Amino acid sequence: MALLALFAGAAATHRRDLADATRRVAALSPGWAGALAGIVVLGVLTDGVFASTVTPGLSVRRATMVQQAATAANNTVIGSGPVSTGLRIAMLRSWQVSDASIGLTIVALNLVASYSVWLVALGAAILGAAGAASSIVDRRVYVAVIAGATVVLGASTWLWWALLCRPGAARGLAVRGQRLLHAVRRRIPRLADVDLVAIAERSRRDARLLIHAHGHRIVLASVLEQLAGVAAPVVVVRAFGIPSDVVSTTAIIVAYGLVRLGAALAPIPGGIGVTELGLATLLVRFGGPEPAVFAAVVTYRALTFLLPILTGGACFVLWRWRRRPLGATGAVAAVHGP
Repeated sequence: MALLALFAGAAATHRRDLADATRRVAALSPGWAGALAGIVVLGVLTDGVFASTVTPGLSVRRATMVQQAATAANNTVIGSGPVSTGLRIAMLRSWQVSDASIGLTIVALNLVASYSVWLVALGAAILGAAGAASSIVDRRVYVAVIAGATVVLGASTWLWWALLCRPGAARGLAVRGQRLLHAVRRRIPRLADVDLVAIAERSRRDARLLIHAHGHRIVLASVLEQLAGVAAPVVVVRAFGIPSDVVSTTAIIVAYGLVRLGAALAPIPGGIGVTELGLATLLVRFGGPEPAVFAAVVTYRALTFLLPILTGGACFVLWRWRRRPLGATGAVAAVHGP
C-alpha cells in the first residue's frame, strides 16, 4: 500500500502529463483502439492456453481464470509468491485437480516464467549490442546482461536435465533435502514428516510423462505467450504516433527486455515504478518524444498492470460465488448427515 501511495503521489506531480496522455488516448483512431484491445485479448488467451497445456484436463477458461487471479495477486501484494501460489492451489483443488498435478503445474509455470525473462533479456541485449541502440546504452550493460543470462540459462538447463534424465541426481538431491527436513523437525516436531525421496521420484516420472505427451504443445503455447508479451509495447508505442524511423522496433524490444529483467529482479509487486521509469527513460533516450512516450508508457501499464487487477479480481469473485452453493450444501450435510 505504501508503494502504491508513493506511485500515486508521483503520478499526481505529473497531472499535466497525465491530462495530455488522457487526451491522446481519447484521440486514438478506432483502428488503433481495436489493435490495443486485440493485443490485450491475445495476451490473456495465450496465457490461459499455456496454463492449460501444463495442467492436463483443465479447460482454457478455467486456466485463464487462475492465471488472471494469480496475476492480480502478484500485482498487488509484496512478496506475492506464497499468496498467488496458495490462491492457485485453492482454485485448482476446487476443480478436482490432483495435488501431484498442481505441484507439477506450479513448477512448470514458474520455470517457464523465469526462463522467458532471461531469454527475452538475452535476445534484447544481443539486439542492443549489435544494433543502433549500442550507441545509446553503455555497451557494458549489454555485455553484463548477456553474460548473466547465459550463465543462468546454462546452469538451469543443466540442472533440470540432470533432474529429469538422471535418476541418481534427483534422488541425491531429495536425500539431502530429507536430511535437512529431519534436522528441522528435531527442532520443530510439529512439522509434518514428508517423504521427499518418493515425492521427487513421482514428480520426475510425472514430468517426463507430461513432456513426452504434451511437450510440443507446451513449447508452442509458451512461444505464443512470449510473442504476445513482446508485441504489446510495440503496438502501444506505434498507436501513439511514434514511427519506426524515430524509435525502431528493435529499440522497443531492447527497452522491453532490459526493463522486464529489472522488474523481475526487484522485489516490488508487478514491477511498479521500475517498469514505468525504465521504459520511459529508455524510449526517450532512443529518440522518442517525451509526451508521446509518456502517454504510451501510461497506457501500456494500464493494460498490463491495472487491467489484470480488475479482471483477476472479477475472476476470483466469480470463482468464490460459484463455490458458495457447494460449500453451503457440504455444511448442511456435515450437520444433518448425507
